[in-house]
Amino acid sequence: MPSRMDAYTEKQRGIYYNAFRQPMAQPELQLTGANPPADSGLLLILRYPDALTRLLTQASTAIGDVIPAIPYAADNLHTTLATGSKLTQSTENEANALEIQVNNWFMNHALPLAQTRLDHISITFTDWLFNSNTLIAASKANAGFWQLAEQLVDSANRADIALSMPWGSHITVSRFLAEQQSADSIRATVRGLPPLPWTPVSPCGVELVRFHCDARGFRFFRREDWSC
Repeated sequence: MPSRMDAYTEKQRGIYYNAFRQPMAQPELQLTGANPPADSGLLLILRYPDALTRLLTQASTAIGDVIPAIPYAADNLHTTLATGSKLTQSTENEANALEIQVNNWFMNHALPLAQTRLDHISITFTDWLFNSNTLIAASKANAGFWQLAEQLVDSANRADIALSMPWGSHITVSRFLAEQQSADSIRATVRGLPPLPWTPVSPCGVELVRFHCDARGFRFFRREDWSC
């Protein structure tokens, strides 16, 4: 019987194929990422060494030089370890109360656990994938990644905090803003992006962040900045 780890990796494999590899292969693919709605919420994220984030920032800049796109700078490049509640529809009081609750859980339970498990995580980046609205650095994570994500989700749920598993271990590098533009405009750019590291990469940290994304960009706010 397949394990839960097998199920996670199989789900990721299916998304890579259906949502990225198939669209990439279509000559008539159009870029349709115009005017994304504002989105906000909480995330547990993995951070990476500077060498990798510099490479990914280069890729994001290269795409933005060719088509309108939301840039991803070194400060917000990450792999999602677990997804928390959305805050888009919350009142200010509701958001503040949730942020305090999640931060207390993170500092007292999640962070100590994650810090003991980071050395067990390795992520192998495989290729650049894009569809009509997004470019990602695709990857394969080892069991340590999925096991830590499961432990954090279970811990949060026991504390009455809504947290869910990520669908993959990828890094989002660019979100397109172009409307009904041929994907030919970025195919050559993607082919010319610097190669991803061929050896496994270990994350260098874990953070709890609040994100906000709209047509102006993708931004993180850490706990001390959540009132911004």
